[in-house]
Amino acid sequence: MARILPTVRARFRTSKACSSVSAAKDAGSRFWLSRRLLDTLNLSRYFAAICGQDTFGIQKPDPQMLRLTIRRAGGEAQRAIMIGDSMTDVRTARAANVPVIAVDFGYSEVAPAALDADRLISSYTELPQAIAAVGTEAAAPLAGGNPP
Repeated sequence: MARILPTVRARFRTSKACSSVSAAKDAGSRFWLSRRLLDTLNLSRYFAAICGQDTFGIQKPDPQMLRLTIRRAGGEAQRAIMIGDSMTDVRTARAANVPVIAVDFGYSEVAPAALDADRLISSYTELPQAIAAVGTEAAAPLAGGNPP
């Protein structure tokens, strides 16, 4: 049985209240499975886009998966931040030149610290500070694009 981690629903409510924040689900699974899970948890309404590997005919770590998901959500890659829990998520974000925040409570077979994300969080309560830190770093362009 799927369940929502503590603070997740509150974090979505807070984020949705901010006009500059939009959530998109870039799933490694099929669209309908992601949609069913989010519907069951009553979370679909918080996402501007929900995309799966079958939405565009490509899957992570192809950077187009993330870019197209961001576009479908009405966002821009240069203003996006990927939040993930696996090496595939980090590789996808890096290939798309998008900063990435990793969570240490996901399903990764790799130790979270070894994912080499821009930030690592242990709770969604840490997300606003991590976004602010990554956003500040991304705003200072380096030769070749965003910081690794």
